[in-house]
Amino acid sequence: MLIEFTVKNYRSIHEPIVLDLSPAQNIRRLPENCFGTKLSSQPRRLLRSSVVYGPNASGKTNLIRAAHFMRHLVLNSNRKMVDDPIFQDPFLLHPETPLAPATFQMVFIIDGVRYQYGFDVDRKRVVGEWLYQFSKRPESVVFLREYDAEQDSYLVESELGTDIQDAVQSLPEDWLALTQLGQKKPVVHGELKKVYTWFQKQLRVMASGQNVTPYETFNFLETEPGHDWVLGFIKAADLGIDDIVLEEVEAPNESYSKFADENFNILEIFSGRLSSIRTMPNTGEKLAFSIDMESRGTNQMFTLAGKWREILDKGQVCFMDEIENSLHPKLVRFLFDLIHDPEQNPNNAQLIATTHDTTLLDHRMLRPDQIWLMNKKRDHSSHLYALSDFDIQLKKHETLQQLYLDGVFGAVPMVRKRRLSEGVTGGECA
Repeated sequence: MLIEFTVKNYRSIHEPIVLDLSPAQNIRRLPENCFGTKLSSQPRRLLRSSVVYGPNASGKTNLIRAAHFMRHLVLNSNRKMVDDPIFQDPFLLHPETPLAPATFQMVFIIDGVRYQYGFDVDRKRVVGEWLYQFSKRPESVVFLREYDAEQDSYLVESELGTDIQDAVQSLPEDWLALTQLGQKKPVVHGELKKVYTWFQKQLRVMASGQNVTPYETFNFLETEPGHDWVLGFIKAADLGIDDIVLEEVEAPNESYSKFADENFNILEIFSGRLSSIRTMPNTGEKLAFSIDMESRGTNQMFTLAGKWREILDKGQVCFMDEIENSLHPKLVRFLFDLIHDPEQNPNNAQLIATTHDTTLLDHRMLRPDQIWLMNKKRDHSSHLYALSDFDIQLKKHETLQQLYLDGVFGAVPMVRKRRLSEGVTGGECA
């Protein structure tokens, strides 16, 4: 369960931005869009989803990329080449930030215990790293690691024993402690392993340009319950498919993960083995269609079927960029409906998605505290704020969608056709 995500000095993000999944105290609508945390302190409830709107180049994708960077570094900081930089995407439009460290932090819940983990990194080293546990008051310092530039060494502390402190103190400067100690066998401490496993198995990021394959869907199709769920998912999307047939396939080779989902090249591996079945209206005859004959949107839903099943089954936290990619607005709504349905989502999976699909701006579907807006400030840095910051009183015939498109909440492009003519120089175009 994710409570909040903080990013600073990453790409278009200059000052810290915080995505908070705690519900606003003054909003009571759509209670099913929240779930209980079982914590004895705040937050007692969390939101099942959040959407981020904003104009192109506002920084929405950078928020998802930041989550991807954080997860990737946690899992792989001890695997990079020695001379490779740790971090090379700071905010560049300020004289001090290109050489300053970036900050990434997540606050989350594992087995009813709240944790706060984060780090500061620059190109060369881990400048700071911290992990706090909030099972009791005051919080426990699992470990705290700070670089002292004057001494060219690290100050390390831990309240859970000298074994952690000694292990952290001996790490290379470009490794995260959580990476090394979370992977270490035997385990240095159970708390470290739990937090590392949360990033590994519970945090899922589908970033723009990242390989997103339908591997889970193919796995589910190989079992009868999985086949029935995937088929039900496809049928619910009203794609006109009556059945899906997957012939016996060999395990994917090493090139499998290198295929980009953008053009659905991954499906070529299974071309001729995977078929969608449709019924001829006049005769009732069943006809098989190769999956590569299907539309881009159908293939996208097919790719998402297994992922959504796994997200719901495991109660994962999913960051997803441009959720509406190739999908009809009703299909996007269908994906959110599954996340919001306590029966379909009993393990409290959460979805954080960027989108331009304004049909989701519906007070019958999303609460104001689930809707976030990303805008650019004068220094071209990204600014994130929640719709619940506004005092919204919808008048008759007004909708959130129209108010947003009219620019009432900001975070829309200021398109002016006259700028085109202002940019033309040297006389008339030939």
